[in-house]
Amino acid sequence: MKLMAKIVALLFVSFVISLSTEAQCTNSTNACAQAVPHFVKFNGTLKDLGGAWSGGVVAVKFVVYGASTGGTPLWSEAQNVHLDQQEHYEVMLGATESEGIPMDLFASGEPRWLGVQPLLPGQDEQPRILLVSVPYALQAENAQTLGGLPASAFAKAATAASVTAAGIPVGGAGAVATPNPSLPSSEAGTVSVATGDTAPKVSPGASLNRSQITNQNGTVSTGNAPNIVFADQFPGGVPAAIAACPAKGCIIYADSSDVNLNLGNIDPGSKVVTIYLGPYTYTVQQITLRNSLKILGMGASGTTLQSINGNNPVFVLPQANNTPATNVTLSGFHLAGSAGNTSEDGFFLDTSSTFTAGLWYSTVNDIYMDGFAGTALHIRGPKNSFAALTQWVLFNNVVVFRAPGGANALKLEGGVFELRFVNCQFDGQGIGDGTNIYIGGQPGGLSGYPWSIVFEGLVSQNAATAVQIDGGLNLTFRGSHHEALWGAYQINSSNGIWTNGLTISESSFANNVGNNNGSGFVLNVNTTLASQINFSHNQMLGTPDSIVKNTNLASVSYQDNGSGGTNVPLTSGITMYLSPAPTINILGAHSVALNPSTTPPITTIQSALGPGETVTLFTFAGPVTFASGGNINLMGASSVRVNGSITFIRTDLLQGLQWTPVSQWPTPFEIVYATPPSRATH
Repeated sequence: MKLMAKIVALLFVSFVISLSTEAQCTNSTNACAQAVPHFVKFNGTLKDLGGAWSGGVVAVKFVVYGASTGGTPLWSEAQNVHLDQQEHYEVMLGATESEGIPMDLFASGEPRWLGVQPLLPGQDEQPRILLVSVPYALQAENAQTLGGLPASAFAKAATAASVTAAGIPVGGAGAVATPNPSLPSSEAGTVSVATGDTAPKVSPGASLNRSQITNQNGTVSTGNAPNIVFADQFPGGVPAAIAACPAKGCIIYADSSDVNLNLGNIDPGSKVVTIYLGPYTYTVQQITLRNSLKILGMGASGTTLQSINGNNPVFVLPQANNTPATNVTLSGFHLAGSAGNTSEDGFFLDTSSTFTAGLWYSTVNDIYMDGFAGTALHIRGPKNSFAALTQWVLFNNVVVFRAPGGANALKLEGGVFELRFVNCQFDGQGIGDGTNIYIGGQPGGLSGYPWSIVFEGLVSQNAATAVQIDGGLNLTFRGSHHEALWGAYQINSSNGIWTNGLTISESSFANNVGNNNGSGFVLNVNTTLASQINFSHNQMLGTPDSIVKNTNLASVSYQDNGSGGTNVPLTSGITMYLSPAPTINILGAHSVALNPSTTPPITTIQSALGPGETVTLFTFAGPVTFASGGNINLMGASSVRVNGSITFIRTDLLQGLQWTPVSQWPTPFEIVYATPPSRATH
């Protein structure tokens, strides 16, 4: 952002004095004081605000210094300025005080510099601008003072017993207050000089009182502006600050060490509210997400929200139709579950019984959650429709550690849409401990399910299962990392919902993934209600019990995967990986990897391939038997035992489509004939 004054080289500040008023200054000191207004007309332009504040109101702090850089502020004030569409504004400096700018700032004749700082997050003070006053104006003002002080400064002070100045103590760093008989009756009152580092202000009745401007060790700060609120000035903390916000909302600073650290219940309603939290532990009951609510901490290692809400969730959505929460930003804090909770959720974003509701167009960033015996991040939509969805939400750098034996770290159930999880971690407490992520429908529902969910850079470890999928459409896991798991990805259909389109790619599985006394796996497709599953370009660093398990009728593409073990197919091209059964379905695959089997032989190969197309089936770590019958034609042999590879071609030379072997490797191999062949046919 650049601040551009109307006059580039110098800003000329004029103290305009009326000649007619000047002529009347011989008899009335008070009239003379009024004849020299202490206001400075200033205009400028705030640039690079991104257009968000064009035509709006911005709080700006104006500070006068004695140097172009550094130095101690000599005077400051904060005003709300109105920006036009070109981000230009005009302001009268000193307008917040009855006496305006103190003229002794200019009496020495030394240069004065003006600094301007928009009171917006991340904005610093702009390069200072030289103030040049009109010499006649300064001389005229000096003529109305005695050594730069008003005549009232020479009034005889009262004794301590006569001081009654608005509760300000006498002596030391306190204020001195005395009746001022020289003031006219209309302005008679008590003069109070503000204490310590607080600047004075003139109140109605010509009394001096404390202002909201302080100067502590060279740092100038201001109190509340209409759209900037400091929570430490409210005994009730942040909820009280929200109540004091204007109807359109405000920015709340709750980062002072003096702020009330109990956030209680936060619900901004229709107000647009941004809350800045400091490096402290705040207690919280419940936070209702509303439009444009922003809660910004100082990082998960600095700011903590400690729930005191028992088994009730911390972050929730309004349970009302046509009331989505949009453009929400939550960032930079640690969220901890209530002590001793048995089922508390950290987030429960529930739209299962609403219409046109949910969390939309929002970001959850740099949040660490633990201590929730329920689900830390729980998103639930309708079970039989997509009438209300949490959608278009980015979860970035979110880390969850499940409570021992607790529910899921992440649960997506029912209708949810277009969620992105980038560099997130969802962990349990140890190998064999529950399921980290659940994605699927709800019991009794068929038409509401997660749709278009993407994980990039997922870490999920220390559990029985990393990810359980129980129905969904277009699910992607890219660049994941898994450790200490009995099973990595499990696909079920307990609610009768299909899993259509699942991609697991470019991921790594440590050497302690998939080992569980023979029942471990990397991918277990334990349902026939699954299709278009792509497992490609992954690395298995150990020897799991099974790579792809129970895929009898599933559509699994196994492509270009590598392993440090011996029983994993090193393939190039589209390959399925199946367990033998009397009937296998290879869909459109041209190469199929088979686990060893002593079960009844394969007699039928179901496929979408047509006449003249071939498929090569190869075995790993043990033989597989094929037998005539079904649609396999072994040209007179009853069975063939393969420990290597065999290629079949689909023909229509005989009745119907059949599979006929055209080559086999290695040799020797065992062929069993139903009857001994004759010499002519041998």
